[in-house]
Amino acid sequence: MNEIELYYLTNLIRTYAVGLCLGVSTIAMTNYFYMVAKGGTETAENRMMHIVYTILRIGMVLAVVTEVTTLIYYYHVDNFVYWTDNPEFLMRITIFSVIVANAFAMQNRKISMWLGPVFAGGSWYAYFFFSVWIETESTYSTLLVGYMGWLAFMFVFLGALRLYLTRNQEQRIGDGASVSAKASMAS
Repeated sequence: MNEIELYYLTNLIRTYAVGLCLGVSTIAMTNYFYMVAKGGTETAENRMMHIVYTILRIGMVLAVVTEVTTLIYYYHVDNFVYWTDNPEFLMRITIFSVIVANAFAMQNRKISMWLGPVFAGGSWYAYFFFSVWIETESTYSTLLVGYMGWLAFMFVFLGALRLYLTRNQEQRIGDGASVSAKASMAS
């Protein structure tokens, strides 16, 4: 396989991987907010979420492989000129770094469940945008400010959604579930 075929194959796999991750992330967020509104989870829902997160991890591994392959290709062809002179590629790497860091933080419960879905959902949609939109004719700082604005929008939107979904619960705690639901799940 020559270099250009590898490059196009990598882009094709990345498109599929990002589409898979975006869809699965959307399903995970939808299920999560359903469970928040309900006030707790059942055993079958937990198993289903584990399946969803396993599929998401597979997509993330594919995305990592394609980004590394793209980096190697551009290093070989342009000796890092493309990498340092392409704000869209740098933005993709930045956003994917946020996705991976957030995934580890959520898995190890080091980030609030108010903030984790914002980084997950907002970043996957932004990563999808930068994976399909090749050239924006913008600088990295402009793209970074736009990404931060998008995350701020997602924070407000998902925060309002969480407050709306938990409006009938007696006491709201950090993850949006009611205290009584937590107590009944613990016993």
